[in-house]
Amino acid sequence: MSQPNTIEQLNEQLAAANTALEEALENGGDSTAPRYQIGLIEAEIAAAVRRQREEKAEAERVERAAIAEAAAEVATQTHDAAVVAVEVPGLAELAGTPLPAVTQDPAIEAAAREVARCRATLSAAETTLKPIADQAERLAGRMNEKRAAIEAIKARRLAGEEKPSDAAEMALLQADIDALQLLVDDARLKAQSADSRQQARAALATAEQQLEQARRQAEYRAALARVELAQEVFLDAFAVMVRAGRAAGQSSPWAAYKASPNLVRAVTGQLVAGASNPFFN
Repeated sequence: MSQPNTIEQLNEQLAAANTALEEALENGGDSTAPRYQIGLIEAEIAAAVRRQREEKAEAERVERAAIAEAAAEVATQTHDAAVVAVEVPGLAELAGTPLPAVTQDPAIEAAAREVARCRATLSAAETTLKPIADQAERLAGRMNEKRAAIEAIKARRLAGEEKPSDAAEMALLQADIDALQLLVDDARLKAQSADSRQQARAALATAEQQLEQARRQAEYRAALARVELAQEVFLDAFAVMVRAGRAAGQSSPWAAYKASPNLVRAVTGQLVAGASNPFFN
């Protein structure tokens, strides 16, 4: 099955058909055939433009879906890491029930989307650059082969093996080198102009920093929730102790409980004799 003509090819055909039409009109000939051909070509161009738009839209849809999938994976990994970071050994056993699930933070989801988008941008930049950079390297390689050939001739001549054709051959090789140098310079300039990796890497680094900050904020909120849960468990245990004390005939059963210096320091923020610093342990 033959490949459809490109829009550029069709435009060339259209230009030729218009020329044929002008010639027919100038010479008084029949313009039916060129007009019919112009109509066919214009219809093909319209169809080609439509296909191009559809292909572009599909490619963009696939790209968006890939970024969304990658973002969801990054968000899940970051969320899971935040949950693990604030685990409190024994808290679930004290609570007597599974700990409430930590909901995924919208800030993590937003930052993960940006990270995924920046990674896709960097990947696209690398994909775009590769054939251009490869061409520059291929040309440089050919140029170096020519230089090596000249050096080989010089070494042979220094060893006493000279040929009448050496001068002409080296001149031809040098001419090739000069021509290739221009091509190499042009190819490297194109590669430099097409290289957007630095900007893409900078954007990715910023996005990853934002994701890291979102993770730390999520860890803090999750840790605070764990402390509040521990407080509820403590107050429930304290109430049980008070009821048990009263049942045992204690008039002020709560007086028997003495909060540790560390607990007083943690709750009040005050310096207490015998307390360590629970805030930075």
